[in-house]
Amino acid sequence: MTTDSTLKDLRPVTSPGRRAWLGVITGYVAAAILVVAANLIAHLGASQLSGANLAMLFLVSVLLSAFWFGLGPALVSACAAALSYNFFFLVPHLTFHIEQPADLLTFVVFFAVATSTGWLAARVRDQGRSAARRAKELAALLEASGGLSAAATPDEAARVLAQQAGLAAGRAAIVLLPETDTVRLAAGPEGLVELADSTRAAARQAWEAGADSLDPAGWSLRPLQGLRGRVGVIGLRGASRLSPEQEGLLNALLFQGAVALERANLAAAAAEVDALRKADHLRSALLNSISHDFRTPLATVLGASTTLLDYEASLKPAVRRDLLLSIAQAARRLNRYVGDLLDMSRLEGGALTPKRALTDVRTVLASALERLDDRLEGRPIRRDFAAQLSQVSADPVLLEQAVLNIIENAAAYSPEGAAIELAVHEDLGHVLISIEDQGPGIPPEALDRVFDRFRRLEQPTDRGRGLGLGLSIAKGFVEAMGGRIAAASPVAEGKGTRILIALPKPHPTPRDLL
Repeated sequence: MTTDSTLKDLRPVTSPGRRAWLGVITGYVAAAILVVAANLIAHLGASQLSGANLAMLFLVSVLLSAFWFGLGPALVSACAAALSYNFFFLVPHLTFHIEQPADLLTFVVFFAVATSTGWLAARVRDQGRSAARRAKELAALLEASGGLSAAATPDEAARVLAQQAGLAAGRAAIVLLPETDTVRLAAGPEGLVELADSTRAAARQAWEAGADSLDPAGWSLRPLQGLRGRVGVIGLRGASRLSPEQEGLLNALLFQGAVALERANLAAAAAEVDALRKADHLRSALLNSISHDFRTPLATVLGASTTLLDYEASLKPAVRRDLLLSIAQAARRLNRYVGDLLDMSRLEGGALTPKRALTDVRTVLASALERLDDRLEGRPIRRDFAAQLSQVSADPVLLEQAVLNIIENAAAYSPEGAAIELAVHEDLGHVLISIEDQGPGIPPEALDRVFDRFRRLEQPTDRGRGLGLGLSIAKGFVEAMGGRIAAASPVAEGKGTRILIALPKPHPTPRDLL
């Protein structure tokens, strides 16, 4: 585990100010060296070069100084070149005295040309560097904007901001976000998992006061100010000042990051509100379903059992049998409701682990129909199975329950005695199961929500009334096995609903290909 103290080696070796002074001194020294080099070349070729050629040679040193080191070294180089030209190559030699008016004019013109040339070249250099710097800053801002826009949570936005701010400042960066009565580390250098207490205290002070703060551990902390207020604190390793260019880029990045953090906070709050709203809706739907759907079978059990207890001696055997059948049917319905709730809780809790195996879909359908035999009450089932069907990679128990729920739902929402059509075919990569009823169909505005929990159409048949979880559970089971499920309605003549399940075929192994 890495703490704040182990990152002190990330402190810059030299401060930006010291580096700038070293660069300035280096530029002036190099400009002087270029003038010396021009003098040496001029002396070596003095016998073959005219005065104009010698002047051009010195101008080259001025231009190089301007392009490489800027305006100051260029002006120094121009002065040194003019004086060198006068001292070594104008009569009388080895003196700064000028006797001939023509030589004086030459010296003045040379000095003016060298100075103006150096100034223009330095301007071109500075403009080029400024354009390159602006392009680099724009690229950094675009990259940061892309990363911050893609951030879905405050922590993701904090990680992007810490990375981009660290690159802009040339040092390690951390981002702290408010949490209850303190601040927490949301992003920082790789390996940093803890902060010193002094850093947390300084960050809290910066957060509350809205002003920069420096802690003894070496972090320079500043608040992140968004459009609506402060959203966090960013810390940069080291107390040395940044260059104006770094400061400008950093401020732009920090504003972008603060706005992104605000947006992520609002999105998180909206998601929390939406989750609470959905939870409240589900709770209301569950209570409504239980109050209505459990009451009928419970009333049946209570009424039939009370009748048996009170009038057992006077009841005929046929009546007693009918009462017992009513109790059994109501108990089975209650058991089915409880099973649906347990299945949904497994799906919601992520406790569902399909046990995949090569499965024959026709066998699964036959088993589901056998279990539903008493609930279908002689309803005709039309089968359309392909002659040759591949096996699928699925959990046969989950697949059977999913199919059972869909068939039971089809029976609940179709007229008594209406046929249910089962079809199984396959394409290149899937085995397709189609279950179609002859009910009233699903309104277009409700089709997208047909697999939602506790979603039921109005007025199903009483024998098919349920919690509204059957299709939702079927969808969860199918998707857990890597399949897909969809609904289409109406099917024909403005009525009917078709539920289509697509299950993947198993991928062939090298042994299968031999």
